[in-house]
Amino acid sequence: TIPALLAHRRQVDGDRRAVVTVDDAITYAALADASAALAARLVAAGVVKGDRVGLLAPKGIEWATTALAVLRVGAVLVPLSTLLRPPELLAQVTTATITHLIAVPALRDRRYLDDLEVAASGLVATVGSGGRHPAAPSLRRVWRSDDLPEPATPPSLVRALETRVRPADDLAVLFTSGSRGAPKGVIHNHGGALRATAAGLAARCVGPGERLYIPMPFFWTGGFAGGLLTALVAGATLLTEAEPEPARTLDLLQRERATLFRGWPDQASRLAAHPAFAGADLSSLRDGSLGAVLPTERRPAPGARANLFGMTESFGPYCGARLDL
Repeated sequence: TIPALLAHRRQVDGDRRAVVTVDDAITYAALADASAALAARLVAAGVVKGDRVGLLAPKGIEWATTALAVLRVGAVLVPLSTLLRPPELLAQVTTATITHLIAVPALRDRRYLDDLEVAASGLVATVGSGGRHPAAPSLRRVWRSDDLPEPATPPSLVRALETRVRPADDLAVLFTSGSRGAPKGVIHNHGGALRATAAGLAARCVGPGERLYIPMPFFWTGGFAGGLLTALVAGATLLTEAEPEPARTLDLLQRERATLFRGWPDQASRLAAHPAFAGADLSSLRDGSLGAVLPTERRPAPGARANLFGMTESFGPYCGARLDL
């Protein structure tokens, strides 16, 4: 389970950095402590085991802390895409029967609580006053990410709640991309998700101490399973950035001595075409990285390496050869 895994990482890898962004970083010990403190605030706000908590925020340390806080107390995480338009957002809130929604106040040109009002007039005000709105009857509370109540919950209660989380308990509802139909909410439990992640580590060449760069959003399986939980299971460090940009990405890869570059092939090609690439020291990258960012003599021939095949329903890759073969 996530609570057991966090406790293990805190004990074994407490000083190792868990997540690193362009301008911030957090160790496993600090991540465990911060998520426990936030879990106490969630419990004080009425979140209990089995509640479905929607999270609408950009990827980064705050997202990871909030998600782990939700999972520590046995609630079910529902990551929501920051790209959803108002009708799509309301549809996923209702489809997943979200009971509590935590949303960043604003991101780029979006204000998500305003978007909910556009989709269902009066929803936020009704829920905020303790009522239920017919457009989202399961929704009981809506918070901005900066206005959760201060805890009145003792740490001992949070620890007691953690002991009640079982591998068979639901962990997350992840929505598919919906490229051939409406997005579908896929339910994964703690044991299945963590075992699926562990089973794919060898093929993805991810081991303890790895410094894994993943630009994918955390609301997507590629970022949540392939990034955040992969690092947590392996005891690796996740390198990520809110908005990938070639020059900034190259700086991050060099500064953090990244060992694996994973992401989209077109992003790797853009990095290789950037003027700063020729002078960048990426010698720490291993052969399991995308070929375009490797030195010319180490790049695989076109089509020489097998792909990994995966999907939301399998919580990531389910088939493939090692990425460094």
